[in-house]
Amino acid sequence: MNNKKRILVSIFTVFLLIFSSSMASAKVMWGKTELKKGQIGKVTILTNVNATKINENTLTQDKRLKKGEEYRIYSYRVVTGIGYYGLGGGLFVQKSDFVKYETPSKAKLALLEQEGSIKDNGLDSNAPTSFKNCTELRKYYPNGVASDHPAYAPKHDRDNDGWACER
Repeated sequence: MNNKKRILVSIFTVFLLIFSSSMASAKVMWGKTELKKGQIGKVTILTNVNATKINENTLTQDKRLKKGEEYRIYSYRVVTGIGYYGLGGGLFVQKSDFVKYETPSKAKLALLEQEGSIKDNGLDSNAPTSFKNCTELRKYYPNGVASDHPAYAPKHDRDNDGWACER
């Protein structure tokens, strides 16, 4: 009888682990990328292009973006009359015919809002509300936090795009 209880408890525990992890990992997908809170759109790379870092009005090429890749967009900036989509992490791609920009549909945004309310708006009840640096913040929020998040601090948002410690 004791072995049957252990087996039942083990099966129940495995079921709970599988069920809870599948609930926690529910994502709102948009094409190849996951739609995230704070995201204003996405770009699909139509032809290989360079991503740049923008420091004040100085542009520095940083990374090669390949045809077919998709990137989340968190901001839009104009530098010397040219528009740039903010990829996060200080990276920007120039608005051009080489990239296709899209905004999420109302249906996708509603799904994201619903998912956010299920996850208690992304708040970790065990996390502090202030962090010494991004390494510490990412232990609780691996993708960083938006400016409306209690853990957001301007000192962690070096590119001033409203998203701190993004990757």
